[in-house]
Amino acid sequence: MKILIASDSYKQINGVSSSVALLVQGLREKGHEVKVLSLSLDTKSHKEGDDYFIASLQAPVYPDMRFSLARYDDLIQELVDWHPDIAHIQTEFSAKFLAMPVVKKCGIPYVMTSHTNYEEYFKSKKIPSSVARTTIKNFERVIYGKADTLIVPSYKIQELVEIYKVKCPVVVIPSGIELRNHPHVEGGKEKLLAELGVKDNGKVLVTVSRISKEKNIDELIDFMPALLKEDPDVSLIVVGGGPHLENLQKKAEALGVCDSVKFAGMIPSEEVYQYYQLGDIFVCGSTFETQGLTYVEALANGLPLVCREDKCLINIIEKGKNGFTYTDEAEYVEYITTILHNRDLQQLMAKKSIMKSYAFSKEIFVSTVEQLYEDILARHEEGEVSFSDDVS
Repeated sequence: MKILIASDSYKQINGVSSSVALLVQGLREKGHEVKVLSLSLDTKSHKEGDDYFIASLQAPVYPDMRFSLARYDDLIQELVDWHPDIAHIQTEFSAKFLAMPVVKKCGIPYVMTSHTNYEEYFKSKKIPSSVARTTIKNFERVIYGKADTLIVPSYKIQELVEIYKVKCPVVVIPSGIELRNHPHVEGGKEKLLAELGVKDNGKVLVTVSRISKEKNIDELIDFMPALLKEDPDVSLIVVGGGPHLENLQKKAEALGVCDSVKFAGMIPSEEVYQYYQLGDIFVCGSTFETQGLTYVEALANGLPLVCREDKCLINIIEKGKNGFTYTDEAEYVEYITTILHNRDLQQLMAKKSIMKSYAFSKEIFVSTVEQLYEDILARHEEGEVSFSDDVS
């Protein structure tokens, strides 16, 4: 197949970019001809092999978000001349509008993937939920409505788009990860813990995330005083960078937990596994995730999970087997101490987590998306009406 994949974010350090890159790599490894349409990080368009980057500007709406004012470009014409069989659009914004001329001129079907829970984003900005839901409902019905299929990464997002009454077919396909056998570097754990100032005999919680307000890392720090009363040897390592980092550092200082909360900063993606392996438990307070690849990465690195209750965790956490979901501080403290004070339970949960991670392998993810493309193309060739036929 000749597949065009469009995404505002590609070859960057974030969950969307990682998911897109994994799919592109996997499809290319299967022998498909894949070209990527994305945004450049400056005001000049260029291409790198089969990856096309269109001139863009920094968007003031959200850090690292970019937008393009271009509606056509010589590189877009190259993609039209290439004539893909199908397009997979992984954004609601600029790259979608750049890809649509290719879809229309080539008369091909297109798939979309929803990566963002906009209700949670609006909530983090303190916009009234009634206003947010009406706005998002109208927006998503227009943006997704003409697609041949909408892919969502979890049943949580499927439920939302059903509430919004999006008209196109919706399928749940969790994003995958590369399941690698990461070796424990000899002496590496002790060295990293020492560099972070974590006690040698301590019990370590780790969270990995973009450091933004909607990720609710504040809550994990707020819970530290109560947790330290139960076990003064517990430390929390926060891995990641972002606009909310300084606020979190000030919060830790104000609560008097600086000695127990350590900030590792932004870590290259190929090294992040070492920081997961510092932990005894992976923790997360976010309800912003559509799926949350960090949850899956934590599973793959053999960590029990203790995370704020959220529907995207339905197929990830099996209560009491590989972790727990909490609803308040008391439950959080109870579940953390239950795991940390029972070595046998911790080891059993670690094994269950690794087993659970296999369902999210790159191979399963890529093969499932590939089969979806083939099914859509088969229907298209049989003359079934495409949702994209009347796109403007």
